[in-house]
Amino acid sequence: MSEISFLCGLGNPGEEYASTRHNLGFDTLDLLARRKRLGWRKKASTALVSRWDSGSGTVVLIKPLTYMNLSARAFRFYPSVSEQSLLVICDDINLPLGRLRIRSSGGSGGHKGLESISGYFESDGYPRLRMGVGPSPPGEQWSDFVLAPFADGERKIAESMIEDAADAVEMIVREGIEASQREFNKRPDRR
Repeated sequence: MSEISFLCGLGNPGEEYASTRHNLGFDTLDLLARRKRLGWRKKASTALVSRWDSGSGTVVLIKPLTYMNLSARAFRFYPSVSEQSLLVICDDINLPLGRLRIRSSGGSGGHKGLESISGYFESDGYPRLRMGVGPSPPGEQWSDFVLAPFADGERKIAESMIEDAADAVEMIVREGIEASQREFNKRPDRR
């Protein structure tokens, strides 16, 4: 059984960021909310939140509205958020498009949202599900690449990855990190 009771999907608010590589965390939680028929409500100007009765307890879904660099501010209404109770879902430029990687801890890899959360906990010891969007084209700035929408040929791969990520989140909540790592970390790239 899992200790996860908070899911934080990283992204940026606003229509201009919808369907970009950097919003895969939002996209995954949106799909999970649709599957579970959950609604979103605004928590001040800090986050959109939802509650899911997973069968083994309540899981709070959080989409920070603070932009990526300040993602951890969304936790201010949830003092019980801890490294053990949180799963962060985000994009990863260091993984090939379509690849998932579940880890129980680890560095930020330069991801500003993960840096914000690591600063909040003063540690990198929280679980995360990283979703591959790389590699970026040679010479292109990382920030420009992740804030751009998927190319036509990439969108189908991204949509399939979002489906798998939602499946992985459900399994993490139900069975824990290790079982999910065995199932999802070894899946081949979709290209």
